[in-house]
Amino acid sequence: MIDEFYIGYDSTMPARIARRVRGVAIVLLLAAAAIPLLLIAVQGCFSSGRFEYGTTRTFEGRLVEFPYPALDVSAASAAPAFYWLVGPGKHGAAALVRGLDGRAVRVRGTLIERDGDAMLQIEGDSVETARAAEAPNPSLPVRIRTLTVTGELVDSKCHLGVMKPGEGPLHRDCAVRCLLGAVPPMVVVRGGSGTPRRLALVDERGRPFFSDFSSLAGRPITIRGTLLGQGARRFLSAYAADIELLR
Repeated sequence: MIDEFYIGYDSTMPARIARRVRGVAIVLLLAAAAIPLLLIAVQGCFSSGRFEYGTTRTFEGRLVEFPYPALDVSAASAAPAFYWLVGPGKHGAAALVRGLDGRAVRVRGTLIERDGDAMLQIEGDSVETARAAEAPNPSLPVRIRTLTVTGELVDSKCHLGVMKPGEGPLHRDCAVRCLLGAVPPMVVVRGGSGTPRRLALVDERGRPFFSDFSSLAGRPITIRGTLLGQGARRFLSAYAADIELLR
């Protein structure tokens, strides 16, 4: 048996060595093409949320200040019936709309939406009263029923489209900062036939919910609370003690 020996500066490679090198090269090339495709397939698709960054529109409706700012456009008989309102960056819109509860307004904002839930990022000087005659004050949230839901606590702004992913462990640190900035907290409900997919979380008195978000955001939770309705908006009212982290 003759051992083949190859010297790098030789113009030809021995036949058996050439066959082995050719086979290994083909396998490596196929693997280089297949591995990225496999990674794309297993990671799943991004959410359907979108953020019209750089595009500003004008919207008219009735301003709802409590428990979280929203623009009620149900009088226009079009979907969506309302828009949640937030400020630029990691901030809610409470300070931008203070004192305008129930008034007819015109706002300029950037659209954020996901699966039919819509939100506007508004600037501080973008809210104007639309006319002298004021709309009637918005109704207070009313009790619908008690329920227990399982899901995840998210910051609504990122979850609805500003960030992808806008939920889960990878987004936890960002979610905590947004929630501390008064972006409305939402519970994304997993399963639960007949329960809205997303519920804005309020405290036991129906006021904005504040808690230790660092221990809650981006983690699976179970909440026992009361489903509230305010027009087309839906809220989950709960005590902080009724929120249980799942292991």
